[in-house]
Amino acid sequence: MIDRLALLLVLLFICIQNHAFADIPKLQVVTEEWVPYNYANQQGEIVGRATQKVREVLDLAGIEYEIKLYPWARSMKLTKTQPNTMIYSIYRSSDRENLFEWACPLLRPVRQYLFRLKSRTDIQVASLEDAKKYVISIVRGSVVHEFLTKQGFESGTNLDITADPSASQRKLLAGRIDFLLTTEYTMHETLKSIGVNYDAVVPVIEVRNNSDRRACMAFNLNTDKQLIDKVRRALAEHNSRYIGP
Repeated sequence: MIDRLALLLVLLFICIQNHAFADIPKLQVVTEEWVPYNYANQQGEIVGRATQKVREVLDLAGIEYEIKLYPWARSMKLTKTQPNTMIYSIYRSSDRENLFEWACPLLRPVRQYLFRLKSRTDIQVASLEDAKKYVISIVRGSVVHEFLTKQGFESGTNLDITADPSASQRKLLAGRIDFLLTTEYTMHETLKSIGVNYDAVVPVIEVRNNSDRRACMAFNLNTDKQLIDKVRRALAEHNSRYIGP
C-alpha cells in the first residue's frame, strides 16, 4: 500500500511539473561567433565558455530551448523582433538598455586591446585618438562598433566593418587593416584555430573605456515574463556558486 501511494505521489509530481513546463514557451536562443565564448566547433555544435554557462543556466531554470548561431546583426534583429528570443553574449550599454529585458552578468569583464601585427613597427600609437590615423576592423552592430563610432571613428575612413568576425583576423594577417579591437582570449584562440602563433600580433593599448563592461543575456521585450524570471533566478544561483567564465 505504501509503495503504491509513493508511486502515485511521484506520478502526480511529474504531471504537475509537465503541466508547468507546458505553460512556458520554448526559448529561441541566438548568438554569434565569438571565440572562445560562443562559436561552432568542427562538428557544427555551438560551444564555448559562455555557451556552456548558458546551457547550465537554462537547464537549471528547467526550460526548453534551442541555440542557433548567426552573424551578429541578424541575431540582434531576431531578438528585437521575435518574442521569446534571447541573445548572448551581449554587452549592456545605455543605448541598448531599453531595447531588451536583461539577465546579468553572464561573463566577467575582460580587457580589450588594439592589436597590430608584430611586424608592423611603423604603427605607433599612444592613445585611442592616435588610432584614428589607421584602420580598425570591427563586426557590424557590435558594441565595439557602437563604442568606436561614439569616439569619432567613421566607416570607410578608419573603420572596416564586417559581418564575419574571422574575416578581421585574416585581413590583419594580410596587412589589409591596421588594428583589431578584441580580447587576448579571442585573439589567441582565433589565431590558434587557423594555425597562426599568437606571437604574430602584439597588444598596443588597452581600450579601458570598453574593458569594464560585463556581457549578459538579453530578451525580446515581449518574452514570457515567467520565462525571464526563471532564467534570472537560475543565473543568480549559478553566479552565487561559480566564478567565471
